[in-house]
Amino acid sequence: MLLKHAFFMVNLSHRLLSYFRQHNPGSGIIDLKAYYRGFRYVREMLKMLREKPEPILLTQIFVKLTVLGHIHPVSTGVEPS
Repeated sequence: MLLKHAFFMVNLSHRLLSYFRQHNPGSGIIDLKAYYRGFRYVREMLKMLREKPEPILLTQIFVKLTVLGHIHPVSTGVEPS
């Protein structure tokens, strides 16, 4: 059972990485992990706020926090400030 789980995780990470590389060529597993870790941090932070931020500010927050820990440069439609 453990071996099946390991194969599943390898296959899943390669699939996610192939999608991620469409917008961020040259990215690796560490970049993918950093993106999803940052995404989770933003979601947890938003749960603590009383009001949801404006969409533009929310986008900037997501961009800034999801690129922390990346090794390769990330291509986003928004420039972090």
